Formats: sequence, structure tokens, C-alpha cells
Amino acid sequence: MVAFALLLTLAAPQGSCKPQFAPLQTGSTSGGSTLKFWRKEEAGAWGGAGWLGWTWDSDTLQPVELIVRDRPKDSPDDDSVTVESVPDVTFAVRCLSALTAGPIRTTTIVNRSLQYDGPLIMTFATRQYGLYLESSREDLSDAQVIFTDGRRKQVLYSADGFTDDPHYEVVWAGDLDGDGQLDLIVNLHRKYSWQPYRLLLSSLASKGQLVGDAALFETGD
Repeated sequence: MVAFALLLTLAAPQGSCKPQFAPLQTGSTSGGSTLKFWRKEEAGAWGGAGWLGWTWDSDTLQPVELIVRDRPKDSPDDDSVTVESVPDVTFAVRCLSALTAGPIRTTTIVNRSLQYDGPLIMTFATRQYGLYLESSREDLSDAQVIFTDGRRKQVLYSADGFTDDPHYEVVWAGDLDGDGQLDLIVNLHRKYSWQPYRLLLSSLASKGQLVGDAALFETGD
């Protein structure tokens, strides 16, 4: 009976795997080191294998290991870690069943500001997509970020009546999940000091939507 119970314990799932997203361009650098660092609360749990990563212009989603180390303290209050990716990538994800290693498609869309560069119109895999900022107020306090394929419209973000030097950026666009539809990384927020990097996948879209939230990394004050 004890042996049977032990077998059941070993066969049981060892806890759920929470999706993680590491936009590795967001780290800081200091001094002569090229290694980027983050606050431990942001990146302390990134270490190890099981990641899939890609660069700005990759055509492949590949296995990646992230090496996390405590950073030498600049002050008693310093609680930061360095992160190194092997191989070197710009973005990495872990624990997302919708993504597997293999070919991906990327676009030329990199760090596009809808607020300053204007609407983004692009054709991808025979579909025409649009991303634009909609607002009737000068302070953008009623702003909405709209994503459309000409047939459906989805609100990706709403300012909801308050702004403090907001930012509305499309960080990357392409097809990660292999379904021929556009996936996005966006950084949309009504306050300048908060940076929520959202990975949006078309394969996770709810009915009537174009994309669904897959993973999130947030930094700021």
C-alpha cells in the first residue's frame, strides 16, 4: 500500500507552470559590464532552461537558457540580478503550450509609437491589419488602442479617463504560433513610468477577438 501511494505521488503533476515572458532589451547596464540587470523581483525567477527565444528579425523560435546571478551590490539597498541568455536573444518565453520550437515569421515592425508615428497599417499573410490610437481629447484621457483586420475590431487598451505622459507602443509583430495570423508585443499604458510588456497571440484569442494575452512582464514605478 505504501509503495502504491508512493507511485501515485511520483506520477502526480508537480505543480503548474506559470507563463513567463522576458523582453531582454528592457534591462539596464552599468560600468564596463555588458550584462543587463533587473530588480530581483522582476527577473529573479527567470533562471534555467525551458525557454524559447527569438530576436527582432528571427525566422526561428529556438531553445534558450537564461543564466541569472546576483549582481554585485552598488549600495546596501541594491537587490538586482544579471541575466544572460544562451544563445543571445531579444525575447524569451517559458511555459506557453501554444508555442513550440521551429520556424516563425517576423515583420519590420520594431518599437513603433502609435502616439507619435501615427496609425500602423500592414499586410501580413494576405490579411491587412491596422493598429491605431483613437482619442477625441488633447490629453488622450479617453484614448483607446484599436487592433483590426478590417472585419473585426479589438480594443487592446483604454486610458479610462486619466493620463500622465502616456505611451502606446507596438514593440514587435509577427507570427509566433504558426497559425498564419499576426501576433504582437505591445507596451501600452496611460502613465509614463509604468511599462507593461504584453505578449499577444492570435491562437489565444477569444470569440470575436484577434489576439489574447499570453504572458506579461511589467517594470516601472
